[in-house]
Amino acid sequence: MKLKAWMAVVAAIMVIAPAFAEPPDGKQIFLHGNGAGAMPCAACHGVDARGNTSIGAPKLAGLPVGVIESALAQFAHGGGGNASMQYIAQALNPAETDAVASYLANLK
Repeated sequence: MKLKAWMAVVAAIMVIAPAFAEPPDGKQIFLHGNGAGAMPCAACHGVDARGNTSIGAPKLAGLPVGVIESALAQFAHGGGGNASMQYIAQALNPAETDAVASYLANLK
């Protein structure tokens, strides 16, 4: 009986815990990746998100949130970008995408 009670507690924690989790940090993801396959955006777009024309990485700083989210959604579905961007976009969950887009939109 104790095992069943313990399993019920663990199951409840697994359901409730994500609601109390810290939201993703867009700056950290941009600078360091997400630890789940998305490489740091800064590696190509620069730590200031001003882009790198020599490799075709556009400026992202100050773009509207919707523009960034739309581009990442398109990349995640195999449209546009390059293979690296498609892989990175697929490795971001929706909350991480929102966090990165918000971070970039607020850069000037």
